[in-house]
Amino acid sequence: MLRHNRDTLTHSSSQFGRIRVIAAFTWLEAVRTRLPWVVVGMALVLFTASLFVRSLALTESTRIQLGFLAATLRFATVFVVCLHVLGSMLREAQDRGTELLLSIDITRLEYLAGKILGYTAVGAGISLLFALPVVVIAPLPASLAWLASLVLEAWIIVAAALFCVITFNQLMLAASFVLAFYLLSRAMASVVLVSSASILADDTLAHAALAWGVKALAMLLPGLHAFTRTEWLLEAPASIAALGRLAVEAIVYSTLLFAAALFDLYRKNH
Repeated sequence: MLRHNRDTLTHSSSQFGRIRVIAAFTWLEAVRTRLPWVVVGMALVLFTASLFVRSLALTESTRIQLGFLAATLRFATVFVVCLHVLGSMLREAQDRGTELLLSIDITRLEYLAGKILGYTAVGAGISLLFALPVVVIAPLPASLAWLASLVLEAWIIVAAALFCVITFNQLMLAASFVLAFYLLSRAMASVVLVSSASILADDTLAHAALAWGVKALAMLLPGLHAFTRTEWLLEAPASIAALGRLAVEAIVYSTLLFAAALFDLYRKNH
C-alpha cells in the first residue's frame, strides 16, 4: 500500500513536471519572438491616438480619452492573444513539433495542459502591457479591476483559440471563428434585448421560436459584455463580488473549452 502511494506521488510529480516544462517553453517562445515589443509598440500607438482624440474634445477630455483607450486596448488584447495562440500552434504543427512531443513519454493531456498554462501566462502578460496606459491615466482601484477583468477575458480567448486551432487546423478559419465567438458573446445581451422588445413582439410562433433560440444561444455563450467594462473607469469600479463572478465564469468556460479541445485532440490522434 505504501509503495503504491509512493508510485502514485512519483507519477503525479513527473506529470506536473512535464506540464511545467511545456508551459515554460510556450512562455519562452512568446518572449523570443519579440511579442512583448510588438505589444508595447501597439500600446504606444494607441496611447498616442488617444492623445489626439483628447485634443479634439471640447469638454471632459479625460473621460473621452479613457473611453477610447479602453475600447481599443481591449480589442487589441483579444486580437493579439488570438493570433499568437493560433500562429504558435500552427507553426509547431507544421514543424512536426507536436508529433515529436506526442511520440515520446508525454500524454495528450499533459501536452495540452502545458500549452494552455503557458498561453494563459502569455495572455496575462499581454493584458498587463496593454493595460499600462489605462493604469497610468485612470484611478488605481478602477484600473486594477479593469486589468483583472481583461486578464480573465484573455484567458477565455486563449481557450477558444486553442479549441479552434485543434478543431479546424487552419489559420483563417480558426481566427474567424474565434473573433466571431468573441463579438457574438460581446453583443449577445443586446441581441436578447432586441429580440424580446415589445415593439417587435407580434405573438407569432416564429417570433417566439426566434426569441427562445436567441436566449438559448445566450446561455451557451459567456457573457463577455459584463467583462472589462469602460464604465468602471469612468464612474464606479467593479466590486470584489462582481470580479469574483467574472472569475468563476471565466474558469468554467475555459475549462469547458479545454475539455472540448482535449477530446478533439484524442479523437484526431486515434
